[in-house]
Parts: sequence; structure tokens; C-alpha cells
Amino acid sequence: MKNYYNNLLTTVATLLFSISGFSQNYEHGIFILNEGMIGTETASVSFLNSNGALENNVFSNQNMGMALGDTGQGMGFTEDFAYVVLNYSNEVKVMNRTTFELVASITDQMAYPRYIAFSGDKGYVTNWGDPGDVSDDYVAVIDLTTNEVVATIPVSEGPEEIVEKNGVLFVAHQGGYGFGNSISIIDAITNEVTEVAVGDVPSALRVDDDFLYVLCTGNPSYSGNETSGKIVKISLNDYQNTEEFTFTGLDHPEFLGLDSTNLYYVLNRNIYKMALTDTEIPAQPFIITSSNNVLIPYGFNKINDKLYLTDAVNYVNDGKVFVYNEDGSFETEYTVGQLPNGVYKYEAQTASVSDFVANSIAIYPNPATDGFNLNIDGMAKFSIYDTSGRMVKAGVYSNEAVKVNDLKAGVYLVQITYEGTILTEKLIVK
Repeated sequence: MKNYYNNLLTTVATLLFSISGFSQNYEHGIFILNEGMIGTETASVSFLNSNGALENNVFSNQNMGMALGDTGQGMGFTEDFAYVVLNYSNEVKVMNRTTFELVASITDQMAYPRYIAFSGDKGYVTNWGDPGDVSDDYVAVIDLTTNEVVATIPVSEGPEEIVEKNGVLFVAHQGGYGFGNSISIIDAITNEVTEVAVGDVPSALRVDDDFLYVLCTGNPSYSGNETSGKIVKISLNDYQNTEEFTFTGLDHPEFLGLDSTNLYYVLNRNIYKMALTDTEIPAQPFIITSSNNVLIPYGFNKINDKLYLTDAVNYVNDGKVFVYNEDGSFETEYTVGQLPNGVYKYEAQTASVSDFVANSIAIYPNPATDGFNLNIDGMAKFSIYDTSGRMVKAGVYSNEAVKVNDLKAGVYLVQITYEGTILTEKLIVK
């Protein structure tokens, strides 16, 4: 009888756990991407809710024990979905953002993918291609409505982190198995690429309203041409290197965090803070992590009022996440999955001037027979696509009707760029 009740209690507990798992909500909190051991499907996602409670293996918990994949490299979010880039699986998995249930798997034209960013209704994934071929690297463009790759944009070797601002994408070329020294700037409308030289081995990017910040680790000693790290500050107005901060000696900083007043980076296991107004590299660390026994810093981010430093421990056992307050005091630590390499949070987009501009733009007449106009003053770029995604017309609108009488009757999508805002409108041609 005792065994019967023990078994019954175990069954009930398991059932309750399963129910709670399926009802879990991941709307508010912090995600930790755990890389896992390369060559095995041990990548995973951990979640810290707003109360500080940790859940490991989120994807498996919400998808009936399914493995996430091999080598989790990057993560990103849209309003409805979470995306995990799996480097050795050559895949991007798409999940419902709040339930983390699997929605789609993207494998077409994924060749050692690294990181993901978004602009409008497109996702952009950096890909190494064949790691031994220095000429086949690219950014894959995903239609987020169909989860299909609709274009690839050739770029220089070793594209890594990618960030977006106002319809422009910035890609760091760390160099793959080599050592890069540039970033690519991609127009999300035309896919046109401009390359800008920075320091050696650009490994981390952050962007605010005025500047792009590039952390360059510098060439390592084994390269035969060791160089110091550097932080490069690039104006978003003209993409010129406004300021460069070179580290002393042969220091090799890693990672980059940003808030409204400071940059944060990691050097020799310690966390440094540099005011955006500073004119030189700080001499002393902001947080000395030796008291917390940090072994191998493997990822870092500044999110809201906390700093998160991940630790690979010994590259085999489960990793850790150390949490610090804005004043530099230690708060707590967590044990997560193997090789935690990134800390992420979905940031809801608040209404901005661009949002109000987008909401006020309309096509008229619609349906159209001969042509259409836009209810704007000034000029705007436009591109017209048919339902197969093929661009059929493009140009610049300047208070004169765009002729469509040469198009077949049907439904089209018009992508409009006006005052830095990108939007898409449906057009019916009679």
C-alpha cells in the first residue's frame, strides 16, 4: 500500500509539472542561450522570470522533450516569435515567443549560420558558408511571413554579430578562421553593401540613436601579428569613424554592453565601464569578478539595471550566469546549460515618431487603374512586388503618380521608405 501511494504521488507530481510546463509564459524575463557541445544536440535555452526563478531546457520542456539542436549561436525576437540560430545544425528554429512552442524550422540556404537581426518584415542571418572558402560568406534574407529565404547578400569573410537601426544593418567581420578588420553596412531596401574599415577582429556591436559602437578584440598572439584591441565609434549620419579608443599594451577586450550613458566590456575576466562621454579607455575595472570565482567569461550583456556575465566554467560542465547590479555589487549566480554564450531580452517597440509617420502614409486611389499617389510631402523610395515576391517596379515618388497601367491586374505589395521609416502597403491593380 505504501508503494502504491508513493507511485500515486509521483504520478500526480509529474502530471502537475507537465501541466505547469505547458502553461508557462515567457513574456517577461531574461533568456540565456546555451551553446552546448559542438557535434551534439545539446544546445538549450534557460529562462529567468521577473521574480528571478530559473528554468533550464525551456525548448525541450515546451516541445515534448525535443532537442533544440547543435551549437546555439545567436538569438533574436520579433513581437510574436523567438528565433534561435543553430550553427552546426545549419538551421534557424522559430518559436512562439510567449510559449516557446516550435513554429517553424528554416534550413534552406543556411550554411554555418551565426547571428540574426530584423528590419521590417525580413530577418537577416549571417552565414559563413564553407569555412574554408573565404569568398562564399553571405547574409541570408528571410521573409518573416513565410519563413523562407528570399535572397542572399554576399559579404566579406567571417560575418558575425549583426544589428539594425532605421532600416540599415551593420555586420561585424570577425574573419571566420582568419582575422577580419571591417564591418558591412547593408541597406535593407536595396541590399546594397558598403564596407568600412575598423580595428582588427571586430567581435561585438551595439547601436544607439546616434552612433554604432564596434568592439575590436585585436589579433591574437597566435596570429603571428598580435595587435591591441580597440573601440570604434561610428556616426550614423555619415558612417565615418568619429572616434577610436585603442587599448594599451596588447589587451584583448571581449563583449560589449550599452545603456543610455555607458559602454561595458570584459577584459581579463573583469567588467569595465566607460562613459559615452569619456575620451580615453578606463584604467581600472568596474567589477572585479575573482571574488565570484568566474573562470571563463563566455558572454555578457547589460539589460535594464543588471549586468549579466556568463561563464563556460571548464567547457564541459554546465555553465553559470553571474548577475551584478548597476552599482557594481554582486547579486546572485545561476547554473544553466553548457557553454552559455548570450543573454537576451525581448524589448517591446514603443511608439515613436517613425511609427506615427508610418501610420499616416496611405496609397490612393486603391484599387488603382492607371496609377497611385502617396499622401506625403516630399520624396519617398518605393518598390512594388508581385505575390511571388518578385520586384516588378521601383523608383522614387515625388508628388507625381506612380504608373501601374503596365502591370497585370492583381494584388501587389508596395514597400515605401520615407523619412527613415519603412512600411509595406497592399495595392490592388484593376
